[in-house]
Amino acid sequence: MNFPSALYKDPVLLDRNEHRGKRISKLTDFSVAAEMNAMFVNVVEFAEAAKEYPVAFLPVPESSQDKPVVSPVVLLGLRDRENLYVNEGKWDARYIPGYLRRYPLAYAKSGDERVSVVIDQAWSGFNDAEGELLVEPSGEAAPYLKQMMEFLDAFEREGGRTRAFCERLVQLDLLRGGTVDGQLPDGSPLRVEGFFAVDEQKLLGLPDADLLELVKSGAMGLIHAHMLSMSNVQRLFEKLGQRLGKVSAPLQ
Repeated sequence: MNFPSALYKDPVLLDRNEHRGKRISKLTDFSVAAEMNAMFVNVVEFAEAAKEYPVAFLPVPESSQDKPVVSPVVLLGLRDRENLYVNEGKWDARYIPGYLRRYPLAYAKSGDERVSVVIDQAWSGFNDAEGELLVEPSGEAAPYLKQMMEFLDAFEREGGRTRAFCERLVQLDLLRGGTVDGQLPDGSPLRVEGFFAVDEQKLLGLPDADLLELVKSGAMGLIHAHMLSMSNVQRLFEKLGQRLGKVSAPLQ
């Protein structure tokens, strides 16, 4: 499994002059994410996301073997460019990751670490007539944009906590390569690999001081949520079976 492809097709900086009067329609057609078989989640989302999806870790593309960097994701599909939670434009789960809920807006960082709002101008819901106003005629941010910027601020703050959690997992050497072997309805094998999961034996073998630190920092609860969530792989096979018109299942 590869790191998910970009959701944003044509992101541009939101400009108070150029985009004055522009609006955003509510995201109800999730076809924009139909080819994403994984999606980033912050650690604050683990508790809810773990009820619906497998939560795993993918290597960040720019990381190296000498300094591996991983990022938590929810697994959304078993095959390349297939999101099993998008059906005819609808999102087939109760919880929608924050990464998608912020769309088509996001923050972009400049070289001096300042952030600016970007918008995917390729999205059809970015228009002149319908939806929430982004920029007032005066050039000021409209109430909806201010509300979304608060959400983006929180998303970025949690991103820092998420990176620290992942760095700790790597430092403690708690991750192992994950593999799921299954079978398609026609009997052909299906293997999903390329992701990482916490190795329970390595976790149990940690020194008491490290275990206590994980508990006190809240990281242990996140680890348990991740480990429990992997049972949702079964749900992915069920969804794939439904899409193919038959039943498919992971090998026991």
